[in-house]
Amino acid sequence: MRHRSIHALALCLSMLLAAGCATSPSSFDPEPTPQPELNRAMFGQPQDVPEVQDIFALSGQQIEALDAFLSEHDDDSDLYWQLALFIDGYLSSFDYWGQTLTASQALQDQQGNCMSLAIVTAAFTRHLGLEHDFQLMRTPPTFEQQSDLILVSDHVRARIYPPVTEGKKDRSVGPRQRAIIDYFPSRERMPSRQVSNEEFLAMYYRNVAAETLVEGELERSFWFAERAYVIDPHNASVLNLLAVIHRRAGDARTAEALFLHALGRHPDDVNLLHNLHALLESQGRHDDADAVYARLARLPDHNPYPRLMLARELTEQGHLRRALEIYEAMVEQLPHMHEAYWGISIVRHKQGDRAGAQQAMEKALELANAPRHERLYSAKLDSLKVGSSLYHTAP
Repeated sequence: MRHRSIHALALCLSMLLAAGCATSPSSFDPEPTPQPELNRAMFGQPQDVPEVQDIFALSGQQIEALDAFLSEHDDDSDLYWQLALFIDGYLSSFDYWGQTLTASQALQDQQGNCMSLAIVTAAFTRHLGLEHDFQLMRTPPTFEQQSDLILVSDHVRARIYPPVTEGKKDRSVGPRQRAIIDYFPSRERMPSRQVSNEEFLAMYYRNVAAETLVEGELERSFWFAERAYVIDPHNASVLNLLAVIHRRAGDARTAEALFLHALGRHPDDVNLLHNLHALLESQGRHDDADAVYARLARLPDHNPYPRLMLARELTEQGHLRRALEIYEAMVEQLPHMHEAYWGISIVRHKQGDRAGAQQAMEKALELANAPRHERLYSAKLDSLKVGSSLYHTAP
């Protein structure tokens, strides 16, 4: 349901907390810098990544299924709505899966994230010659920790329009009819912005780059991110991801140049500031890091992981009431964060509230979007149901 981008290195979160003790940091006011050269030679021979036509390609069987559905209807005037009905039925068993897939892959596997669903929608509209667009919904982001990376996810969706007839091309006369293809279509009234085709494509390559980075495929991750960079070279999250990749590959110099260049265009981007701060701290440049943190501290930041780590520490130290207050505040702000429900379950279990622990664990299992979390939460839920005392403090 969501597209992903690299946020901050989780290993550096303790540094972010500690940096708050600085007393009089110098100011950090990023200025525009020349676009740095990527260190392509560090990542070996260019690897094949899907071309645009491959992303939206459909198999013969998938096209036949659409044609068979449409053959039952003689009137093409509501073709956009017929397509929406077909997608609704054809994807009736489609499950959210936090992975970005091509149209044919998503349809074959009957799963994918929100970007995968948008790609499927665009593929069918392209086949029929209908018009579509993409929306980036301004909903609260969700966060997930994967190894030593934190992924932050936003929500994108597609809309299908009927053909524009002659004499009715002026959209200013009022809103056009449209069908929304979304996991959460009720979000229609939430603020959003339209996403260009170029930005959407960059999102696809960036998403896959982030996913392959989590899997430890550094070189492959770079070449997906590099394709996103070619398409949308000023995109803050693409530049951020490339900087993280370079740092992981051992090229801190290019990483810093990418961070500074991106901040010259996006000076208040929290993700960039977090990662630059972490880089400076790792190099022992504490004065520079404090200056970056001072700017970061003035900005709203919904990254929940510092609070999550604090709540876990409080739980381990026996300060259960304080830990529970933090967890409950987190789920109020970020209701899709399964780790917070996991924490509530732990606290309730330690307090002797077995029913409350089971209820919170069931919610964590409902929200889990990765097999490793599902297996873990299922096992812990089973242990609660049979009265086992086996429990851990972190997923």
